[in-house]
Amino acid sequence: MESVVRPRRRHLTILIILLLLCSAAGGGAWWYLTVGQWRETTDNAYLTGNLITVSAEVDGPVVQVGVEDNEPVRAGQTLALIADGDMLLTLDLRKQMLGLAVQEVQARRAQVERARAELKLKEITHRLAVEEYERRKRLAARRMLAEEELDAARTRAEETDGELETSRRALAEAVVRAGSGDIAAHPMVSAAASSLRSSWRMLKKARIVSPVDGRVAKRRVQLGQRVAPGTPLFSIAEAGAVWVEANFKENQLRNMRPGQRVQIRSDLYEDELELAGRLESIGNGTGSVFALLPAQNATGNWIKIVQRVPVRIHIEGGIDPTHPLPLGAGLHVSVDTHERSTSRTVTTARDAPLGTSTAFDDRDEGADELVTATIAAAAGTGAAQ
Repeated sequence: MESVVRPRRRHLTILIILLLLCSAAGGGAWWYLTVGQWRETTDNAYLTGNLITVSAEVDGPVVQVGVEDNEPVRAGQTLALIADGDMLLTLDLRKQMLGLAVQEVQARRAQVERARAELKLKEITHRLAVEEYERRKRLAARRMLAEEELDAARTRAEETDGELETSRRALAEAVVRAGSGDIAAHPMVSAAASSLRSSWRMLKKARIVSPVDGRVAKRRVQLGQRVAPGTPLFSIAEAGAVWVEANFKENQLRNMRPGQRVQIRSDLYEDELELAGRLESIGNGTGSVFALLPAQNATGNWIKIVQRVPVRIHIEGGIDPTHPLPLGAGLHVSVDTHERSTSRTVTTARDAPLGTSTAFDDRDEGADELVTATIAAAAGTGAAQ
């Protein structure tokens, strides 16, 4: 009896296993037909964003450091200060040069009046000489004057005519050099004023500010460190300017299009956090193309490897502040490729700036007032016009 029951149990077990395998195969086929064939996934994805390097613009020792790593900052907030003693001396020197330029223009305008007076005197002298020559010419016609006296009168008239022409040219030159109108518009004064404004801007550059809202990713400067223009001081991670860079294999890109929906999970929070995104663009080159040492396949020892192409994914709604993610955090992305009617590449050119910063707009504030006051002081009250 036992010998009969055992084969039956064995057959039943085999049947159950076959049924389970068929169910699994059917479920897998159903999943592939309804979900799998429309999905492309990868765990070779990372969170990235705008990482802005703030550098020194002037030379000097750092006398103040205002922020530390990981601290939030606002656009225009002071990050550090560079000693400005030399810049203040240069600014004072440029002020003096502007004052000298104003006084030089005033002196030239005084020379114009002097040249006018000299011209008037030359005109009178020339007129008298011409009248004297005409009188002597009439006397000579009556043989009442020696030929030598007539020649002397004619020579005197010609000399005064030359002196008159010289005075006219001197006046024209003086007028050109002195200019007219507002003294501040004179090229000499304007050049000195521009130099003063440049020194003012240089002084403002001693204050290192954050160009955007964000968070200090890395402080690279120490108190007392001497820096030169271009020295990196801080790295700022711009707030809100983050996206996902996913590296898909070449054979996964066939059905991908900009605009497709994307599910995003992080290695940090796993199933606790799921973000929604949209495929923004597909890279124009594989990762190896932009590598520091691109692969050289024109050799006999060529080995074909599957290339990966970076795909940019926009995170809809941004990062949840209760679940912050650091730049470089590992992610798992799944692209829904149902929508395949659009172009594989972005075809519309951007017609607006990607971003703007007003953090440096205050560098000219106060410069015009300083120039105006310096000109007025050098020209005298009410003489700046």
